[in-house]
Amino acid sequence: MAKNKSFKVIKDTREQEGYYFSEYGTCLGMVERKLDTGDYSIEGLEDLICIERKGCAEELAQNLGQKKHAFLNEIERMKEIPHRFIVLEFSLEDLVEFPENSRIPESQKKKLRISGKYMLKCLMEFQIRDNIHVVFAGNKYNAFLLVSSIFKRINEMYNNE
Repeated sequence: MAKNKSFKVIKDTREQEGYYFSEYGTCLGMVERKLDTGDYSIEGLEDLICIERKGCAEELAQNLGQKKHAFLNEIERMKEIPHRFIVLEFSLEDLVEFPENSRIPESQKKKLRISGKYMLKCLMEFQIRDNIHVVFAGNKYNAFLLVSSIFKRINEMYNNE
């Protein structure tokens, strides 16, 4: 039986409030350094795996609103990477109901020009048109487990000895 080589996670230096990967099993922990695309990858496999993390619906709303140009450039760069994911630390319900139950002050909600249904439309376009896996993890802990599992599978796929 083939033995899996160990791998190290790369966390982008601009990533805030993200995940911490410690040494466990075949994971050798993580390093922080600038990634051209996404928030996380595997050292040596940066051109094969890319994970973009979104912590809340408000963050996604900013990316599809005020910061749309930069975010769409990121999506365009992701197309070059075979295994590409947008991992959402919230539920589909949180998205669809946006801005209800969000951290946006009531006084600001009426001024918003972006809806949860619009964001869902954009995410489904990324999934269908750009073949980016969009995953609603529900919360940060589940998202971390999901990302860990993705990295293990990608490592197994490309690094069997």
